[in-house]
Amino acid sequence: GIVVAREARSRGTTWILGPNLDLAREPRWGRMDEMYGEDPYLVSRLGVAAITGLQGGARPIGADHVLATAKHFAAHSQPESGANGAPVNVSERILRSEFFAPFEAAIHEASIASVMAAYNEIDGVPGHINSWLLRDVLRDEWHFDGVVISDGAGIERLESVHRVSQSRPESARKALTAGIDYEIGTTFLELASEVAAQRAPTARVDEAVQRVLAAKFELGLFDAPPLDPAAAARVNNAEPH
Repeated sequence: GIVVAREARSRGTTWILGPNLDLAREPRWGRMDEMYGEDPYLVSRLGVAAITGLQGGARPIGADHVLATAKHFAAHSQPESGANGAPVNVSERILRSEFFAPFEAAIHEASIASVMAAYNEIDGVPGHINSWLLRDVLRDEWHFDGVVISDGAGIERLESVHRVSQSRPESARKALTAGIDYEIGTTFLELASEVAAQRAPTARVDEAVQRVLAAKFELGLFDAPPLDPAAAARVNNAEPH
């Protein structure tokens, strides 16, 4: 993790979309190779170690480290038929005792800076609008204060895949309200008009913006010196690494 962070930062990368803390429970799923294993304890220990290496042992994050992202919250890795993003049939007891464990460890033991929502549905609710996961559990129970990020095009899929939205503005509004702070995609461009029309709460936009800005300030992005290509060339693939 330390080596990955140092090499990434030398080239201007400040945010890593990993580690993957899903439990490898569905061998037909094409993303099994991303995960550390099927056991919650093993995944928790490896996840905490990876996050500590990427972010450093303490906050704020130093100049040779990066923001890490715990993904995918939650139970993304046991989809029906092994299809990526398919519904997951799982009880709250199994969620809390198994699938949640690596994420709770990432927050409480490693001060993870960001958490990524999941493509799947639980009890018919897509992960990107599951306010129970993103607000009740993450924020209220575990006191996570970092950035909640979408998966790639995850908010667009609310309309195109999950059919719980009828438009891009509606998808953006629902995801923001449920707890997504930052999007990998373009639907959040609709939020300006949604706020102007008083369909999206300004206070929630402010909350999301504050979290993203706090992460940028922690990384020192507003006063960072220019990148040094020669230094990056020396660091990347160096023999010790």
